[in-house]
Amino acid sequence: MATSKIERLMNLVIALLSTRQFLTAEKIRDSVAGYNDSANYEAFSRMFERDKNELRDLGVPLETGLAGRFSTVEGYRINRNAYEL
Repeated sequence: MATSKIERLMNLVIALLSTRQFLTAEKIRDSVAGYNDSANYEAFSRMFERDKNELRDLGVPLETGLAGRFSTVEGYRINRNAYEL
């Protein structure tokens, strides 16, 4: 059964609040319920971009940064001090 959009957005917010590290898009696709339902990477990428924009429009302060100390891959998180549910 496909995950609803609201459930997917909530899962994303919880995942991004639950980490101090920046999560890569690949890690989000693999670990956040609702994204692993995507038919392919392009479909996931479009969905993830829409979801990030929607969260920003709702006032959720998404942060971006390098996913690791020696990484060149961008990742995402929500600073717990900047946003509380």
